[in-house]
Amino acid sequence: MSKIAFLINRLIKNYDTILKDIQNTFAETDYQLYFSDFSGHLVDLAQKALKDGKNTIITVGGDGTHNEVINGVLAHFKIGNNSEIESYDLENLKKIRLGLYPAGTGNDFSKSINIKPNALQLKNEIANGKSRLLDLGWTSFTDKQNKPTNRFFINITDVGMGGEVARKLENKIPLLSNKTQYAIRIVSTFLTYKKALIQAKSENYDWKGQVMNFIVANGKWFGNGLGVAPDAVLHDGFFEIAILGDIGLLDYLKHLDTVKKGEKVIHPEVSYNRIKEIFITSGDGSSVPIDMDGEFVGYAPLTLKNIPQTINFIC
Repeated sequence: MSKIAFLINRLIKNYDTILKDIQNTFAETDYQLYFSDFSGHLVDLAQKALKDGKNTIITVGGDGTHNEVINGVLAHFKIGNNSEIESYDLENLKKIRLGLYPAGTGNDFSKSINIKPNALQLKNEIANGKSRLLDLGWTSFTDKQNKPTNRFFINITDVGMGGEVARKLENKIPLLSNKTQYAIRIVSTFLTYKKALIQAKSENYDWKGQVMNFIVANGKWFGNGLGVAPDAVLHDGFFEIAILGDIGLLDYLKHLDTVKKGEKVIHPEVSYNRIKEIFITSGDGSSVPIDMDGEFVGYAPLTLKNIPQTINFIC
């Protein structure tokens, strides 16, 4: 029997309407609501929901909210003392079903997996036991306080301009919508950003150069509807790499429609590849910010590993 926890970001748009939709739709089921009160709170609430005996964990929010929930769920299943993936009980993790009611600004992961904000559909999928195992990304990097840390992601992690945009978005512009703020931050960063020199290595891959963005993708979409990784598959055990090199604003605008359609960009400074793990570092010692599932989390050096078919996801 499904024991459902809804982990809700109080700051979502249309909060009252969404809450009422969930309460009305799931009225006859075994469910409980958990509300976040501050950034990072959902990491703790996910662990509390599991300790409360819940076996179905539903995020209500956007990509950053979902990232917090996933990291909370993984923290519950940590059994070892070191930071490597071997310290997690992945077999018991697979017994927990995770889901999403997309209610964020970009909702890029939901687009990658084709999930709509539909409580009735979600209820039916839970009742019918519908789910599949998805890959998970494990990372090691330096956090905002320059301390080594680890974190999981399910959609996309990138370094370069995307990280800088995410960092700037931590300081909101009053009275503007999130979508407008994002557009302003992209253009302003484009005009001022000095392209990072980075080096990326894996077992059979070695790349060095200046980048606007170096994207390691599990899902296809990021940045509020940009299909940067057209060949990414959420359950194939690989990341898709998309490298946007020495590209200017005019080139970006010229190819923007192609990216929004989720198609590959044909350009000498754009390339794609597939890898299972990779190490990324600054090529000149400069600070390289990281964007992870839409949030600024810290700085390179950054190690990423694909953990195949780890998350039992309702879809």
